[in-house]
Amino acid sequence: MGEHKIKKTLKQIFSHPIPTNIEWKNIENLLEHKGFKIENTKKNHMKIKSNSGQELVLIVHGHEINSKDEIVKLKHFLQENGISEESIL
Repeated sequence: MGEHKIKKTLKQIFSHPIPTNIEWKNIENLLEHKGFKIENTKKNHMKIKSNSGQELVLIVHGHEINSKDEIVKLKHFLQENGISEESIL
């Protein structure tokens, strides 16, 4: 995934109002680019693990995350791992 798409995906996650249609593949590529490990734990559940051992489970519907709650969980998880809106620049 190119740097432009990574920045665009980060911008979507941190945007306001919260989007409800971020493509999962773009999020997956962003997370892998940032060093996170992703595991499909069961139908529609993706476990994300940071290098520090923190974990987050997101529910993915089809090919996108379409729940504001899931986007907020992801946003907070990224912030806890040192990734913020400022890291877009």
